[in-house]
Amino acid sequence: MDNQFPSIVTIIGSSPVCKQIFHLVFILCLLTQTGSLSADLLLGAKAPDFQGQDLQGNRHLLSDYAGKIVVLEWSSPECPYSRRYYDNGTLDSLYEYAAKNSVAWINIVPKLQKLTLEQALGHFDPAKKTVILDRELDISTVYSATTTPQIFIIDRQGILAYSGAIDSNAMLKKTTGKLVPYTRNALDDLLAGREVSKKITRAYGCYVRNKTQPASELPQIIAPDSQ
Repeated sequence: MDNQFPSIVTIIGSSPVCKQIFHLVFILCLLTQTGSLSADLLLGAKAPDFQGQDLQGNRHLLSDYAGKIVVLEWSSPECPYSRRYYDNGTLDSLYEYAAKNSVAWINIVPKLQKLTLEQALGHFDPAKKTVILDRELDISTVYSATTTPQIFIIDRQGILAYSGAIDSNAMLKKTTGKLVPYTRNALDDLLAGREVSKKITRAYGCYVRNKTQPASELPQIIAPDSQ
């Protein structure tokens, strides 16, 4: 039987440029679908326990922080999106707020691609937070982390209460619009004994290549075309 529908090559054209554009759009569509799904599967469930070593070589387990609100911050000194939040003071302000309210803050740093360990350590102040190097991507895989930066907040009962962006600014450039401080709002809700009103947001930044995701032919940056 003859195919009654035009092939996809006929629709988009057969030139190399058209094929590359189609391939990129297809991959981005997959990322859009899977990025939210993995977080949905964890939200409202018991946060998976993990262990890792901090910059001083001390071992940390999530279960060590039982009964406390815990923030897990995925970030990387290799990612311009992560560095932006350090440079503009947003994260420093959140660290201070967390410490003031006895909230534990753990920075998970995925496997480094270009920087040496010594270069990476220069970006962190261990006095402000616990920094765990996820060298084998075990923690990133368990939490299905997709980007740096990305935030997961665990409530006092050990339940994952928030997953997503630090705030509503998805662009590298400075924005003039009013930002929604997703992470701060979620912490405010939990500290006041309320359910988090905005449980999931879209995290933008540099792609985290955890063990469940392909290591090639994927975009380095997950970002919108416009805001």
